[in-house]
Amino acid sequence: MRRARVGDVLQLERRPLAIDPLKEYEPIGIRSFGKGIFHYPPTLGAELSKLRYFELRSDELVVSNIKAWEGAIAVASGAEEGRVASNRFLSYAPIGGQIDVRYAAYYFLSEQGLPLIQRASPGSADRNRTLAIDRFENLVIPLPDIDDQRQIVARLDAVRARVSLGNEALEKSTRLSNALPVAAAHREDMPISVKRAEGWSRVALREIMELQPDEVSVDPGATYPNAGILSFSRGLFEKEPIDGATTSARKLFRIRVGQFIYSRLFAFEGAYAVVDERFNGYYVSNEFPTFSLDTARTDPAFLAAYFGSPSVWRDLAVRSKGLGVRRQRVQPDAVLDYEIWLPPIEQQRQVATTTKLVSASDVTRSSMKARLDALGAAALNQAFAAPG
Repeated sequence: MRRARVGDVLQLERRPLAIDPLKEYEPIGIRSFGKGIFHYPPTLGAELSKLRYFELRSDELVVSNIKAWEGAIAVASGAEEGRVASNRFLSYAPIGGQIDVRYAAYYFLSEQGLPLIQRASPGSADRNRTLAIDRFENLVIPLPDIDDQRQIVARLDAVRARVSLGNEALEKSTRLSNALPVAAAHREDMPISVKRAEGWSRVALREIMELQPDEVSVDPGATYPNAGILSFSRGLFEKEPIDGATTSARKLFRIRVGQFIYSRLFAFEGAYAVVDERFNGYYVSNEFPTFSLDTARTDPAFLAAYFGSPSVWRDLAVRSKGLGVRRQRVQPDAVLDYEIWLPPIEQQRQVATTTKLVSASDVTRSSMKARLDALGAAALNQAFAAPG
């Protein structure tokens, strides 16, 4: 197997465009970690950035010069033909049929090739790690004959296809299982007369919970663990701790396990949750109202499942004041006045059990996804491993 200088087998292709401010263009980007090319919505030339733009062709190696060091490398397909890329992307075509660009992409994403890209992208900060054209073209890579390259590509394409199918199945399974607690909490399939017969009642949330902020004065000498709320009913997440000496906030609010909490600003996209044990004693700003629940009448997991429905988010958003949905802050009174169908506590606990089973299956699926991704990475690295 010979070794070849990149600039001797790949040629930079630049097709500059004179941007018409009244014409629509379709820009692309590249995801890091070998996740491929994505498409931005059609954009008027007047709304493009001030960078220079070039036309793409299919079957070219496309590299982000600012994110190549973390694997923003891909091959343009027919779906990218005629789209545009800024001068932050380098497009390369093979010279004389010496190299298959898919082989090049796979190699530069492997644990053998990516370090070469990283060394050619010096800099101490992410935004300064730029891959210069000359440094890239002076890299020397192993280059089997073209037929062997294509065999390597075919094997890796097959593995990637299987990994992709597996991940798609896991994603579909996740969507379906996560919908179960929400459907069980709402029971849209059950007529109102049946709900009433089974003990369901129509209640305003203020009947089963009350606003209960635990206000704390900020101590400049203290550090406060900080929580945020993920959109789309995905629960709480840990944020950087709040330093009492540097924060501008004078008051923070301590949260407790079992409390219902939401984000005023992002309620429109489902930033509602119940505090679990991991976040007991964490702190939030006054943008996150917290409520204590009457647990004799309400299971917290049931309420979390009920608020997993986008229809609830929309109902509360339209009741709020603001300049457009994305600027509407949902206020506590709107939440407290909101009416729900509340089943007997025993049925609520069945929903809570379903939620626990779904959480357990999520853990299993996460493990399976990690194994699938590891399989793809192992196949990629093995393809370029030195013999012996």
